[in-house]
Amino acid sequence: MPDFKSIGEFGFIDHIATHPTPKHVLCGIGDDCAVIAQSDTQVRLVTTDMMVERVHFLTDTPPEGLGHKLLAVNISDIAAMGGTPTDAVISLAVPANHDAGYLERLYNGLYACADRFNVAIVGGDTTRSHNQLVLNISLTGQMNCNHVCYRSGAQIGDLIYVSGTLGDASGGLSLIQDQIEMDQTDRTHLLRKFHRPEPRLELGQTLAATDAITAMMDVSDGVASDLRHICQRSEVSASLQASAIPLSDAFLNFCQKTKKDAIQLALSGGEDYELLFAIKPDRAKEIESLVQKSSAPKITCIGQITEGKDAIQITHEDNSRSPLTVTGYDHFKSTP
Repeated sequence: MPDFKSIGEFGFIDHIATHPTPKHVLCGIGDDCAVIAQSDTQVRLVTTDMMVERVHFLTDTPPEGLGHKLLAVNISDIAAMGGTPTDAVISLAVPANHDAGYLERLYNGLYACADRFNVAIVGGDTTRSHNQLVLNISLTGQMNCNHVCYRSGAQIGDLIYVSGTLGDASGGLSLIQDQIEMDQTDRTHLLRKFHRPEPRLELGQTLAATDAITAMMDVSDGVASDLRHICQRSEVSASLQASAIPLSDAFLNFCQKTKKDAIQLALSGGEDYELLFAIKPDRAKEIESLVQKSSAPKITCIGQITEGKDAIQITHEDNSRSPLTVTGYDHFKSTP
C-alpha cells in the first residue's frame, strides 16, 4: 500500500470504508457523524475529532479559545446532521513538562462552550506524550430518524446554499502565521472566526425540521473540497457562481492588503464551520424566509446541483466558466 502522502487523508478513508457495518449502523464512515439506530424513531449521532500541537494549533494559541474550538468543531458536525449534542469525552496526551495552568485554562474554555450548548463532559483519558500536546474529543448527539440530513441526497436542480461568510478563518490563520498588520476591527473579526468558530446548531436543527434539505455538511476543509464530498456521495455535479460567494468586509480588506484572490481563498480555505446544504428548488424561498425570521445567520444561494458525476464548474464575474480546480485541506497531501 502506498504511503499516506500519496493517497491523502480522503484516499485512506475511502480505502477503509469498504468494511461492512451492522444493521443498526444507519451511516458509518463518510458523513459528518455516524448515525446509530436507538429506537423506531430516534437515532444516536457520534463524531470525533483530534487536534495536534503544531499541526492544528500553534504552541502559543490562547488556551480558552482552543478549549472552545475543540468542542465547537464537533458540535458543528452534529449541527450538519440537524441534531442536538448531548455528551462528550475528552482524551489528552500531554508532555510531562507541560504547564498544568495552560490545560486548566483550556478546560475553562471547553466548559464554557459545553454549558452554552448543554453538552455534558462525562469523562475521558489522559496519557503522556513525548513532545506535543494532543487533544481528542468524542461527542454524541440525538435526533428524530426522519429528519437526519446526510451528504448523499442532493438531486439535480437543487439549489446550493451556505451560511454566514467564507474565508474568514483562513484570513485569521494568515494573520497569525505571516504577522500581517491590519485595522484592529478587521483583525479582531478574522482572529475570532479562526480561534472561536461558531457552530450553526440552531440553523442546522431549523433546516432539518423542514424536510426541504436534501444534503448538508459543515465547511471544515473548504467549500471546494466539501461540496465535492456531497457530489461524490450524491452522484451529481455542481455549478457555482463566483459573484454569489458571501465574503465579509474584513476578509475583503485582508485580501486587498495581501493581494490574495478572495474567491479562491474563500473556496479553498478551511475551518469556517459554516453549513453547506442543498435545498429543493420549490422550497428555497420558504426556507430563506424561515431563516430570516430566526436568530440564525444569513444563508446565501451560491449555485445549483447539476447532471454529471463529481464535476464542479464555477462561473466567474466576467461570465467565463471553468472547472473548480482549487481544493481544500488534506492533512497529508497538503504538507510539504
